[in-house]
Amino acid sequence: MNTRIFYNWNGTKDFNADEQYAWRLEWLANQIKLREGRGEVFDKKQKDKWVAEEKHVYENNNKDWNMIKKLQKDICCIVPTHYYHAPWLRACLESLQSTGYFVILAYDNPIYTPTQKIETRYPNAKTLLMADYMSVKHKTWGSGVGIPHSWNMWYGLRAAQSFGFKYIFNLNGDCILEKPEKFPELIELLGDDDIISCEWHPGRYLGTMAYLGKIEPLVNMWDMNLSRMYQYNFGNAEARMGKFAAELGLKITPVENPEDPHHKPPGVKGTLRNLVGLRHLHAEHKVRRWDKLEPIEEKYCEKEYLNGHERKTLLKYWETNDKKHLKAWWG
Repeated sequence: MNTRIFYNWNGTKDFNADEQYAWRLEWLANQIKLREGRGEVFDKKQKDKWVAEEKHVYENNNKDWNMIKKLQKDICCIVPTHYYHAPWLRACLESLQSTGYFVILAYDNPIYTPTQKIETRYPNAKTLLMADYMSVKHKTWGSGVGIPHSWNMWYGLRAAQSFGFKYIFNLNGDCILEKPEKFPELIELLGDDDIISCEWHPGRYLGTMAYLGKIEPLVNMWDMNLSRMYQYNFGNAEARMGKFAAELGLKITPVENPEDPHHKPPGVKGTLRNLVGLRHLHAEHKVRRWDKLEPIEEKYCEKEYLNGHERKTLLKYWETNDKKHLKAWWG
């Protein structure tokens, strides 16, 4: 897609919503002048209506144009996610919107019985509108998180590949970038290497929570992963990707590793944590309760997805700032 040409109104050059709007306004003015020259009379209300209609057409075309410009970039973001990421997904997508890149939401199919209600199994419309494209994998029945996650990634990567993107930034749906404006520095850090990840231990571990890499080696790695998905004692996704990266001879950018693979507090290390503000909200949420710490900032949470205990305690704490509710949340 990033090599496709979208022609303007007369097929002479690339489409540009601003230029088309200017042309349509000029065309409208000429039409009004022509018809008035023939004796037709139009009051200000009618002329304003026509101008407003042209503005509405422009606003819609401009949205399409902005999407086309995203599709013509080299980098695409993929957010592999599932229903249990729901409290954090909006914040994740908001942080990626700030990068200006096309965002694919790779969603785990959440419908398994005819009695389930769609509105309780998918993110709300406000959150879904933050993604530029959504893939929903087929239903999978294998136990554990590895099988659905592998298919999620395969669907997202294949879609991005078909669109013509050359690089992928992956960010799991329960993570955020607090400093997305620093993303160009992450690209610069990758340079000519194949992948830069949130954590790397040569030959044995490559973090899959957040990484930037060339699409071809990433597709190859996840294809290898998919083919061996049902092999016993093969390790988690990070161990597999570390093994595949070594087998394929990929160039991995060295990074400072975090103290904990899930970037849980009170850790402060990690190249992606310190450069682009990577945070793993889901892990933080658990640890902050276990360790009796302040909760994650309210702005990052979709409160409608809190469980019953959290609605009675955490939500009340945010509303009142009364420490008794915080202590009740800790348990």
